[in-house]
Amino acid sequence: MAKASMLVRERDNIEQYRGIYISMDELVALRGAHVELDLRGRKKAMAAMAGMHRSSFRGRGIDFDEVRIYQAGDDVRNIDWRVTARTGRTHTKLFREERERPVYLVVDQRQPMFFGSQNAFKSVVAARVAAYFAWAARSHGDRIGGFLFNDTEVQELRPKDGKRGIQNFFRTLVQFNQGLEAKNLNRRSSRQSFINALQGLNHVVRPGSLVVLISDFLNYDDITQQHMSLLCGHNDVIAVQIFDPMEKQLPPSGVYGFTDGQRNVRLNTAPHQLRKDYALRFVERQSALKDQLTRIAVPLIEISTAESVSERLKATLGLRTAKGVNA
Repeated sequence: MAKASMLVRERDNIEQYRGIYISMDELVALRGAHVELDLRGRKKAMAAMAGMHRSSFRGRGIDFDEVRIYQAGDDVRNIDWRVTARTGRTHTKLFREERERPVYLVVDQRQPMFFGSQNAFKSVVAARVAAYFAWAARSHGDRIGGFLFNDTEVQELRPKDGKRGIQNFFRTLVQFNQGLEAKNLNRRSSRQSFINALQGLNHVVRPGSLVVLISDFLNYDDITQQHMSLLCGHNDVIAVQIFDPMEKQLPPSGVYGFTDGQRNVRLNTAPHQLRKDYALRFVERQSALKDQLTRIAVPLIEISTAESVSERLKATLGLRTAKGVNA
């Protein structure tokens, strides 16, 4: 199905055009999918990336608890050298795991995300991915916060626990998603809002937090990379890229009609060189993005609008059943 056939009709009837906009009911219903994301699965996602520099997953935050005599098997990195020097006996630090940690979901809802040629628009798939992570965070007892951004606005949601946190996040996500309109498709995407979201996140995020960045990463550059690098210094970061099959490869040879709601254009996809160059540009962009994220040890999960979100996340992070058994 081409983009032309999926553009918005009447805003009052958005529910019957599933795949163009997300709804609160749909986000809530994802809780009943009978599976939970394993938020400790970041190592599996990293292992899937060739050449990724390994780094330990920090998991929940920890607070200093006490110092005691060193025992066989203790981590030598936790030796308290001051106490050891003062007493003449080796002491180690003990830490207490925090009951909960902040999970920040950073979701891109800019105009380039308002596109889709298969089951759903990229903006909708991004919202569904965020919902899976939000429900998983709640089941782990973690607090849910985030940064939502479009071409002109960035909104911070401070982490909250339980029902308050997930309702607040979903309500704002639906507002951002349903604010996308076909008449604005010719608006130039703002890279600055992406940068502003990362800057804001760096100012408020607590060390040991989990950050999930969900975007199409179409204008990810060196400046964005710098902010990501700062974020990775004391937090765990997962990048989830949403793409559409038509961005990867042109449709079969033929003449296709497209519209942005105002203008109509026709595209002939028959020329072999055109198809080859188009596919090559996608490969080059992906290679550059993976190289950048690999340098800062951020795993990249790629999700197509044509595939099952839950199955893709299962293949990368791993999913657990309600009983905690790996699915």
